[in-house]
Amino acid sequence: MAHSSSNEKATVQIDHDLLLTRKELAALCHCGLSSIDALELYASLPRVKLGRHTFFLKSDVMEFILSHRVGGTYE
Repeated sequence: MAHSSSNEKATVQIDHDLLLTRKELAALCHCGLSSIDALELYASLPRVKLGRHTFFLKSDVMEFILSHRVGGTYE
């Protein structure tokens, strides 16, 4: 069994579709940035802050969208 050197760094694979910017979130919801800011969506989603940039986990956005679906029968 080979031991790795303490100088080796682990390689981390990042999925580029993991995070969404506010603009990408607006495009996904088919609305403008001002609409995103005014929606419950923006206030209720957890954010990832990296410096002055704000990102959203795509999985959180999709979970929010799916949790707000309305039934498929006529009301």
